[in-house]
Amino acid sequence: MTTLDTHADTIIPPPDGAPASALTGVRVLDFTRAQQGPFATLLLADMGAEVIKVEPPGGEMGRASGLNPEGFSSYFEGHNRGKRSITLDLKRPGAVDIVRRLVPTCDVVVENFRPGVMERLGIGYEDCRRLRADIIFASASAWGRHGPWAARGGYDHVAQALSGVMYEQGEGPGGEPQALIGGFADQVGAMLLAFGIASALYVRQRDGVGQHIDGSLIGGMVAMQSKQIMEFLRSGVQRGFQRRRAATYTNYACADGRHVAIAANAQDMWERLCDAIDAPQLKSDARFADPFGRDRNKDALVEALDAVFRTRPLADWLEPLERHDVPHAPVLDYAGMSAHPQYWANGYLQEIETPHLGPMRVPGPPIRMSATPPRVQGSGPILGFHTEEILRSVGYEWDEIEALKDSGAIRTA
Repeated sequence: MTTLDTHADTIIPPPDGAPASALTGVRVLDFTRAQQGPFATLLLADMGAEVIKVEPPGGEMGRASGLNPEGFSSYFEGHNRGKRSITLDLKRPGAVDIVRRLVPTCDVVVENFRPGVMERLGIGYEDCRRLRADIIFASASAWGRHGPWAARGGYDHVAQALSGVMYEQGEGPGGEPQALIGGFADQVGAMLLAFGIASALYVRQRDGVGQHIDGSLIGGMVAMQSKQIMEFLRSGVQRGFQRRRAATYTNYACADGRHVAIAANAQDMWERLCDAIDAPQLKSDARFADPFGRDRNKDALVEALDAVFRTRPLADWLEPLERHDVPHAPVLDYAGMSAHPQYWANGYLQEIETPHLGPMRVPGPPIRMSATPPRVQGSGPILGFHTEEILRSVGYEWDEIEALKDSGAIRTA
């Protein structure tokens, strides 16, 4: 059983002559806000899904985050491009009625309210399942839907705190904790939620059944730390951050103050590294002859490699490292990263045209697919811009739309 072609006329068509994307024909009703949920549905939009973003009359909180005078918010654009916006005041009965008319036309409903909010509104999973038996309903939260913390609110930073990662990234248990980059738990949780939704779409096509998907920030953080948590559960030891866990799997400062990263973690790579940096004395040193010796004598090897790399500027190291096939890279900031051709060649960075913000450089889809290529479908939507169009697509007449405006249930752009 499949619904992939049930409402293709409402989907943004691919460029002329281009193949459809993987989720073209899938319609997603998106109640998410902030970061974890919106980035999950952005990934679905890149894959071709029509994502209808449901927002309160003033817009979701992300629109105001870092908003500049020209109306650009990197927070909102980074998590909502390629979507359509409908503005509903869910506290008014007419708005909830709209949702109930939309659900049967949708394949997926996604929300990241606290557990119980959608149920109190009368549009939780069981409510939606009565409207469409095979609906896929995805819930994202901070702590998961079960257990003593289920009803608590939470955001990325406090989820990182509970997950153990702050001590792993910091000085270890008893030391100073250090958070990861802001939004890390959100982004990992979002990717796993999108993975769950895509898996559920496959199951529904195969078996004809919908289901409720439950993702959380701390669930994503456990998955992200799989190796480290596995080590702790076996040994009872958490090591914490080490500036250099291995002398040949780290980065070194060069003569010009820039840094080069190396990943020579196998014996043949170590030997090629010595050749690349013209250090036969290290290659022949018995202390560093094998991986165990390099580990036991890590500090001495770090000191030796540090002295070598500081003798030349970064540019002088890149060619010999490449010629000797040593895994390496210059350590770049965002300016250097965004200028590097590798990102543009693979579509990881792209430039798009927008109707209200002009040309805009954006992150592109993180994967490529040869037969059903993902695409950036546009900028973040203008608040409420698609409200009337979406209502018309589910049978509302113009006089009904005007009545909904008068009641405050909807607000158009």
